[in-house]
Amino acid sequence: MKCAQIQRWRLAVTTNNYKDGQKVNKLRKLSLLLSVAGLCASSNVRAEMASGTYSNSFQNGVRIWDVSGTYNGGLEGVGLNYTINMDNTGKFAGHGAADVSGFVNMDLSFWGAIKTVSSNVAKMTLSMRFKGTVDAGGTAMAFSGLFKENLEVDADTSTLVGTVGGSVHVSVPELHRSVTQRIPVTDVQTPLPPGMTGNWNLTLNISTNSAHYLGDGEVTLSNGRMVPLTVTGAYGARTDASRLLLKSTGTNGLVNLGLSAVVENGQLHIQKLTGKALGQALKAQQP
Repeated sequence: MKCAQIQRWRLAVTTNNYKDGQKVNKLRKLSLLLSVAGLCASSNVRAEMASGTYSNSFQNGVRIWDVSGTYNGGLEGVGLNYTINMDNTGKFAGHGAADVSGFVNMDLSFWGAIKTVSSNVAKMTLSMRFKGTVDAGGTAMAFSGLFKENLEVDADTSTLVGTVGGSVHVSVPELHRSVTQRIPVTDVQTPLPPGMTGNWNLTLNISTNSAHYLGDGEVTLSNGRMVPLTVTGAYGARTDASRLLLKSTGTNGLVNLGLSAVVENGQLHIQKLTGKALGQALKAQQP
């Protein structure tokens, strides 16, 4: 029996008076129909299709780390100065400067990557190589070195913590002398660039075309970096949920996410989110 028919039965029950002699079984049947009618009424309450502007904030369990920035530090008499710019895969490479004991400046090359290894745990590797020469009283001295850091993001302190080790090599070609000093593995702690907490915001501007979605938006990181997005997707009448694909524009895949959500009272309630951003795997799901 259709819901409309059941609603008419409900109206009949509420508008007619029954005498004491009516059969109990008939009352039971009508009472059951009333209950089913209530179910029909509640089934008409459905989520909305997405249309308009929505904003969601993320933190704690689903962070995005951007280690881009300028770093200054030193190790065993070697001063380091370099600037990191992450690419769409979470990797980085570049050049900086190094000085040994403050009297010789050399070119520094570095490379590395940051990636997630488990839920909300991001690790970073950073390798640095430098080389150069200095004229010491008419005698040429060559310097070179290689450092490697293995780090993990500490969300509570906004720092990179881990270990560093390597070696420094000095040679005097004129005297055919050289010496290599290994730098033992030691603990290291480096502050993240200002404002980088891993939290981020997602803003979407969605328009509908039948049951399909088109639009744009942006991911805004805690350091102010903004990544523009294109939005596509569709509404599923059977599941009463919206599925959206979010891809960054003009950044060669810096952000690539998929999500399912329910729209209620003008709010986008994200049920599941997966994908990658800055080379880091993201995954969030309502319990």
